[in-house]
Amino acid sequence: MNNIDAGEARRLHAALREIFVYRESAVAPDFRALRKVLALCEAATRAVDDAYCREKLRLVAEYAAEMLSQSSHAKWGRDSASGAEFLRQQVLNALELFASRLYSLETLRVSQADAEKLRLGLSV
Repeated sequence: MNNIDAGEARRLHAALREIFVYRESAVAPDFRALRKVLALCEAATRAVDDAYCREKLRLVAEYAAEMLSQSSHAKWGRDSASGAEFLRQQVLNALELFASRLYSLETLRVSQADAEKLRLGLSV
């Protein structure tokens, strides 16, 4: 079973999401925000020992680096969104998948603990 600190992971997820949920498209690079995102991603990786979660956090870090370290996002632009908005949506999507996986891991852990209690004849 994967080792997870669910409370810490949820706190870090909320902090990451807060950075991007209301973020306006940046004109200039924001290296302070980028350092914060990278630190939060690293901490979340340590809080959840799971390959899928690591991959989603890697995507968050990569898209954030593109969004926050340079002002030319044209290559990411789509018909319906600017490059910065597209990157912001990609970050939020990856964070949603991280949260969903975290929920699944927590549910699985509780289910396995309950099954173990039943196996040992303890009340659930």
